[in-house]
Amino acid sequence: MIIKPIAFESLGVRSQATLVETKDVRIMIDPAISLCPRRYGLPPHQVEVDTLTALAKEITDEAKLADILIVTHYHYDHHDPGYIIPTDVYRGKTVYVKNPLEFINVSQGKIRAPKFLKALKGLPKEINFADGKEVKVGNTVIKFSHPVPHGADIRLGFVIQVSISDGVDNVLFTSDVEGVPSQEHVKFTLETKPNFIIIDGPLSYLLGRALSEEQLQSSVKNMEILAKSGLEKMVVDHHVLRDLNYRKVLEPLYDVANSSGVAVLTAAEVLGKEIKQLEAKRRELFALDNRPARIPRDLQRNLFHE
Repeated sequence: MIIKPIAFESLGVRSQATLVETKDVRIMIDPAISLCPRRYGLPPHQVEVDTLTALAKEITDEAKLADILIVTHYHYDHHDPGYIIPTDVYRGKTVYVKNPLEFINVSQGKIRAPKFLKALKGLPKEINFADGKEVKVGNTVIKFSHPVPHGADIRLGFVIQVSISDGVDNVLFTSDVEGVPSQEHVKFTLETKPNFIIIDGPLSYLLGRALSEEQLQSSVKNMEILAKSGLEKMVVDHHVLRDLNYRKVLEPLYDVANSSGVAVLTAAEVLGKEIKQLEAKRRELFALDNRPARIPRDLQRNLFHE
């Protein structure tokens, strides 16, 4: 099995786009990308825009070659109705999406999901609601969890988790669970028994606003439970990499993982690349070059709707 992170916060953008390839099938999960509209009161820097442009092309190229495309929920860093990633990548594909009619909040269920599905009309070979389903392609088994909350607060909606097994390796993509703050989020991992997990980590950069200290500690503690569940590798990226102090936040996890023989890595480290927390370093970027970024019109539309 080949597991390739395409775009993540450690690579300089907001995304969890991931390619999984087995002998039977090529699967792209959440082929989308975005930037934070405002961080520290600042818009995206030109370095961020250039990075997004390059990674958007890579997502597009990989998605066109995939057999199956999966969308775990309807936030713009996980799905795209054509703002940045062209909808043509869905042409002729088998598509699995989070059910837009059940376990979904208002903004995703009433606005984003219908807009996305309308944009895809007539393109995919088939579109399936994935929640709770199991699909087999040759020796590859794809399992979708029942919807779980997007973190500790259901106001952000629900996501589906994805398990992909080829009989040798088993990777679990948690989507946006914000570092498994409850047993509800841990359940699917313990059921599917992956040896490789891709998890987003807690919203520690919003501590005191969107995340309490108790929720943060619970989240990290549950990640420690996952690290002791038979894993070989844990990719922790996305939300937690928006925090420059992410290693300090995850220090207890690193300790437990190390004692359990589990490698904890960012997406950039998996690829052997430099960690680029561009959003978290936006103030530093503007201190070096404060010229306004040239933001393409389609990206502006994405940012305005983030």
